[in-house]
Amino acid sequence: MKKFLKITGIILVVLIATPLVIGQFLRLIATDVPPAGELVDVGGYKLHINCEGPTSGDNDLPTVIIEAGAGTPSPTYHWLQKGIAETTKVCVYDRAGLAWSEESNLPRDSDTITAALNTLLDNSNIERPFVFAGHSIAGLYMRRYVDLYPDEVAGMIFLDASHPEQNDKFGVSKENMDAQAAEMAGQLAVVKWMINLGFTEIYNPMVALAPDFKALPDNIQKQADYVSTLTRYLDAAPLEGGQFEAAAMQAAQNTTLGDLPIVVISATEPVPEGILPDYLPEDFQTIFVNLHKEITAMSTNGRHVEIDTANHMSLVANKDQVAKTLPYIREVILEAATAIEQ
Repeated sequence: MKKFLKITGIILVVLIATPLVIGQFLRLIATDVPPAGELVDVGGYKLHINCEGPTSGDNDLPTVIIEAGAGTPSPTYHWLQKGIAETTKVCVYDRAGLAWSEESNLPRDSDTITAALNTLLDNSNIERPFVFAGHSIAGLYMRRYVDLYPDEVAGMIFLDASHPEQNDKFGVSKENMDAQAAEMAGQLAVVKWMINLGFTEIYNPMVALAPDFKALPDNIQKQADYVSTLTRYLDAAPLEGGQFEAAAMQAAQNTTLGDLPIVVISATEPVPEGILPDYLPEDFQTIFVNLHKEITAMSTNGRHVEIDTANHMSLVANKDQVAKTLPYIREVILEAATAIEQ
């Protein structure tokens, strides 16, 4: 019996130690993945911006700026950027602390984020006016940006975008948000532990559990894998969701989008049971779609579209689902170009 226990113990040690040793070795020889675009100083720290496609001077169409969802790094929007780049110049950037962008140690409210973007566009020589394409929490930032810089935006695309009143409409309390934040902090602590021990060199849950990751081109997979294991990113990502209410209060000050050409696209694929937090109501999607209709009504030139094969993330990260959004995005780009000419 003693011999059996000794052998079992040795086997367990080997099983545990082997991936640890391999992971540490791989971590030692791993090289940094360079940014896809460039790092631009915005006043004491640098933000990463990556632009593709023809310049506006080549086709007389406005540049599109992609604004990401909360804590979402730029490689996630590969298919969206690639699709838009077939029509016009399109830039995706990373907010402070995300992916290759440096930490700012500033708040994550709408005013701070839009001011940083405005400076980034200035220092990157991005021609205005531009068309905004924003996902999730970006709905708040876009709404505030056009309020603060009304002459800079020629059109807007809201991709399953957040609404300033959504927490109230969903019945989400501060206690719910605090509990969710604590749960996320625990999960990220585990990931950091895995990074420090080298386990993520063998298995990275941040990307392995993302359903559309393996469909990305190899170089984009490497980018996504790399940025998701930067501890700076893991510290910064939760800050945006944690300051949702502050961002929402500022965004709510904008009650009209005038006659801007806009499209609001809702992802309405049924959500499987057990995916959403228990505190969300059963009619969550219906409420969200109604809020999207409210955003649409902010412009006299607004259109609302539902894509019933897409969920919140696949709408922007899955090649096939992104393809379904592109015709509507191109309509806004063309309408914006016409308005600019007049």
